[in-house]
Amino acid sequence: MKFFIVVIFAMTLGDMDRDLYVFTEPTFDDKTVCEATITDPQYFPGLVQKLVIEYKGQLKTIEAVVCVEENELRNAITGKQST
Repeated sequence: MKFFIVVIFAMTLGDMDRDLYVFTEPTFDDKTVCEATITDPQYFPGLVQKLVIEYKGQLKTIEAVVCVEENELRNAITGKQST
């Protein structure tokens, strides 16, 4: 299985859609390693820097940073329910 780091942005009252940002690099073969990476104080600033660059400093409030398995992520993006 492949796991991705996913940033979930908070919803606002005027916008009921929830925005996501998926880091396509790096990916992880193990969820535990992925979760250790997103909580690593040496690695975390690099994630924030990438978001600032991507959003040109106009970041929304981050609700969560999670590790999501590839098929689960694909289903979430396409709106399909897991079976």
